[in-house]
Amino acid sequence: MKMNVLRLGLLWAMMAGVGSVWGQTVAGWEMNGLSSYGPSPFSATSSNTNINVGGLIRGSGIATTGGAASNAWGGTGFETTSTSLSDAIANNEFVTFTVQPKLDYVVSLSGFAAYNIRRSSTGPTTGQWQYSTDGTNFTDIGSNITWGATTTSAGNAQSAIDLSGISALQNVPHTTTITFRIVTWGATMTTGTWYINNFQSGNDFILTASSVLPIQLASFTGKPL
Repeated sequence: MKMNVLRLGLLWAMMAGVGSVWGQTVAGWEMNGLSSYGPSPFSATSSNTNINVGGLIRGSGIATTGGAASNAWGGTGFETTSTSLSDAIANNEFVTFTVQPKLDYVVSLSGFAAYNIRRSSTGPTTGQWQYSTDGTNFTDIGSNITWGATTTSAGNAQSAIDLSGISALQNVPHTTTITFRIVTWGATMTTGTWYINNFQSGNDFILTASSVLPIQLASFTGKPL
């Protein structure tokens, strides 16, 4: 019995060491201090040590010309002919980043924390979150989002996004790279702008996980001592 207790204690210590905690940060981006639309790719400000995180990347249809808002990451040059999701995808008007567990780890994603979108009066009005597990075929996450009418630095508050019910994003092994994509459309002038905005202290754009575990600890069933 003492040996079983010892083994159980060691197991819990190992699990604590890899951060088996609900809502832990996978990646976070701080927008404060950015200028000129921010870099692309824009590396995460912080990330889980057991996850490879790709930076935020502007699609080729998003430009960085003209004046830009400070403390925000985004772009301009959105086509006025992009009036639907399919139009925006065809015009490469989207933002992407990737998440991949490191060797022998699995991740279960829980969601994106509440975030903030800033846009100009002629910038994109609508967006759609998507994910892919092969980098080619994308699936919608929820329905279209209307970004909001505020065009000042205060931006438009966006609700948190729950990923816990998406089976393809649970227990993801290191052999799979998840690509997230935000597609945006509805600009009325090509000079319109769109940004992920700074709105709080610390990271402004945050992806969380319910667990990040070594493969051997991804599934555990206790037995009576």
